Amino acid sequence: MVAGPVEATAIGNLLVQAAGLGRVQGLAGIRAIVRDSFPLETFQPQDRGPWQEAWKRFQGLRQAEGKKP
Repeated sequence: MVAGPVEATAIGNLLVQAAGLGRVQGLAGIRAIVRDSFPLETFQPQDRGPWQEAWKRFQGLRQAEGKKP
């Protein structure tokens, strides 16, 4: 999983306003500014056991509701 800046909501709001004023060229311009201005952090699960157990529980809940796993 890759995560961006913790201030993403405020940054997004500011950049959408800048795009609305013509200072940034659309979504591609917004993404470029964020990518070039803030470090990204990559997270890799170390212990997959808890995630696999949670997935099994989730699938069991879906089956109990009559939905496909």
